[in-house]
Amino acid sequence: MKTMRTLAVVGAGVGGYLLFSSKGKEMMQRVTQMLHSKKDESPIMKAGNPDPQDIGDNNMVSEGAMYSVNYYNKQRPE
Repeated sequence: MKTMRTLAVVGAGVGGYLLFSSKGKEMMQRVTQMLHSKKDESPIMKAGNPDPQDIGDNNMVSEGAMYSVNYYNKQRPE
């Protein structure tokens, strides 16, 4: 219980700093701009056409492809 109270006080202090200092306001504006720019990139628009430079997405696509191939091979009668 004491830990929760301490975390709440620290969170309130950090939040107050971010809301009322000029550096904090600038930082919050940059963060919100960054979030809004990433929000425009919908996963539906990328589906089926991974960017060659996006290594993480390519790995996910290759792992998904291997899953379906392995599943098919296990289900196929021999």
